[in-house]
Amino acid sequence: MPTVAIASEFLDAFARIPRAQQRKVREFTEKFRTNPKGPGINYEKINAVKDDKVRTVWIDQKYRAVILHPPEGDVYVLVWVDNHDEAMDWAGKRRFEVNPVTGSLQVFSVTEAEEAVAKEKKTKEPGLLDSYDDDVLLSFGVPQGLLPSVRAVKTQDALLTLVRHLPAEAAEALTWLGEGNPVEEVRAAVTVTPAKGMVNTEDLGTALENADTKRRFVTVKSQDDLTSILNAPLAKWRIFLHPSQEKLVSKKFSGPASVLGGPGTGKTVVAMHRARHLAREVFKEKTDRILFTTYTANLAESVEQNLRSLCGDEMERIEVIHLHAWAVRFMKTQRVDFQVASDEEIDQCWEEALAVAGYPDFDVGFLKQEWALVVQTNGITTLPDYLQVPRTGRGRTLTKPQRGKVWKVFEEYRSALKDKGKHEWLQIIEETRRYLEKRKEILPYRAVVVDESQDFHPEEWKLIRALVPGGANDLFLVGDAHQRIYGRRVTLKDCGVLVQGRSSKLKINYRTTEQIRNWAMALIQGIEVDDLDGEKDRAEGYRSLLSGAAPEVRKFDTAEEEGQFLIETVKELLKHKQPEEICLVARTGKLLTDHYQPLLKAAKVPCVVLEKKNDPGELGVRLGTMHRVKGLEFPVMLLAGVNKGVVPMRVSSVEGDPTARAEHEERERSLLFVAATRARDHLIVTAHGNSSPFLERLATTG
Repeated sequence: MPTVAIASEFLDAFARIPRAQQRKVREFTEKFRTNPKGPGINYEKINAVKDDKVRTVWIDQKYRAVILHPPEGDVYVLVWVDNHDEAMDWAGKRRFEVNPVTGSLQVFSVTEAEEAVAKEKKTKEPGLLDSYDDDVLLSFGVPQGLLPSVRAVKTQDALLTLVRHLPAEAAEALTWLGEGNPVEEVRAAVTVTPAKGMVNTEDLGTALENADTKRRFVTVKSQDDLTSILNAPLAKWRIFLHPSQEKLVSKKFSGPASVLGGPGTGKTVVAMHRARHLAREVFKEKTDRILFTTYTANLAESVEQNLRSLCGDEMERIEVIHLHAWAVRFMKTQRVDFQVASDEEIDQCWEEALAVAGYPDFDVGFLKQEWALVVQTNGITTLPDYLQVPRTGRGRTLTKPQRGKVWKVFEEYRSALKDKGKHEWLQIIEETRRYLEKRKEILPYRAVVVDESQDFHPEEWKLIRALVPGGANDLFLVGDAHQRIYGRRVTLKDCGVLVQGRSSKLKINYRTTEQIRNWAMALIQGIEVDDLDGEKDRAEGYRSLLSGAAPEVRKFDTAEEEGQFLIETVKELLKHKQPEEICLVARTGKLLTDHYQPLLKAAKVPCVVLEKKNDPGELGVRLGTMHRVKGLEFPVMLLAGVNKGVVPMRVSSVEGDPTARAEHEERERSLLFVAATRARDHLIVTAHGNSSPFLERLATTG
């Protein structure tokens, strides 16, 4: 039976065709997959293309598909679809080659690469990559025809412009080589390696099995596969994985494994593919279950929707739920019904505790911090334990008598919660974990996949560890401490999660441009980041291969001036963007609903506030808080109202504690970092009056 494959670029082209005309392209593609030799499929050569395997096929009077089919063999590859003239022009500018060194199938344009470096000044300065000979560059997948363009590059900026026109594996390698990294270090970081033995450059079938080919070509094995691909042509994360991602997805680990990576590196994609792999290939019994958990309900909902589009029948054995909801649901099955205390009820309990204990020396802000950062973090339940525990990082020292007084307040606080029949979330998590450990409850889970692992509390990690028996492939966690916006630093081994020797790192940002990535990374410069297991994590090698406009930061004297700019900007964007491609973000929900949403409505700009249950098809510019957009991405992000007193948000409970205040400001910087890195192509940041000190710091240092 013939082998039919589809290029990533074909899907890009298909998505750009007006929906009214996509039907004919879909019908042709389905017929082509069934029988590429069928009647009515007439292959024609392109005069401008000398390559004998390149043909076009008429779809109708308007559209043509560009197809690779060698004179010998039974392999057919759909690489492009467009109007007749545009399709011929696209094919005429490209080469379609099996790389003779690496064996991967590559599509590239010598003309476009030459144009990309044409602006480089003709000087006697050495080329950026002159210290590497041709054989080294070729060994990383650089096509022979692009060597002159690569040699013409003299600056990092010029290289960033050129890499858009290189095969991805070559682009990655040259990015690191251009920074002066040793060849062997780069070779260890990237997956591309010279093929063993001679490469048959006419053998497309073998080339399609190459790991680097699979990042841009997919072999269609069934009609269901094709339907799924064409239904969501831009959801490429479902189809194409970087070889380093694919390796993590399918690898057998002897115990818990962790994957770290900056925003846009595909951590959640890896986690979702891992869950599917475990259900399909590892834990395949009908009674086996895979639990996928994350920190917030919003993220869990998004992951579940995406997993349903990724998986087949195995989805019946994959459960997606955020951890807090799981604990409440499980305990209900055990006839324990927890009532979660609201923020207002928690504040009331603290006031009652202070009133009963009668110790005005300690303000409620200090006590809340002591409770959260010392007592809850260390799992303290008795006064003797509290008297012994180190209070590392707390800005105010306490004598033992003072600790005794503080503990009295804590006892009254717990008593007040109990009287109301309410629990804090961490109480629920702890009691659920203790219940499991005491009853030795046998759960159906064979593996747990954890997303956004940097935000979990030690108690939550202890519960996760209790959910599944220890063993091969038991826990798989992904995260990034740069994006820690909820909790404090956690050492996994202290929670019984041992990942040493099974930690990996993703370094390529597939979402944001290098300009946006650079700006966002500057926001968190100086913050010491950990690897979730007690060691320092560094951002060396974290790069984007995408290039675009620098982020735009605008400061206004008044809110009215800022609002007018935002309205004009959004209206201009809507001339060439769909409303759902634009997201306006503010620090709080109140700012959104009281100021920015009315602003857009008054200007008759349709808008939708992001909530738990949004209709993806609802028309309107998206509005969200900085917390709500975590895990999402948009072509255009507008971060509005980044003012002093708003970012960072004022929190009275940290004012009296320098250490707590510093940690709060670090989380606020990370929150702004997270919001900025949701942008794919364009980032606009606005402020009025006095702008955030974070922006002022960037202006001073930048």
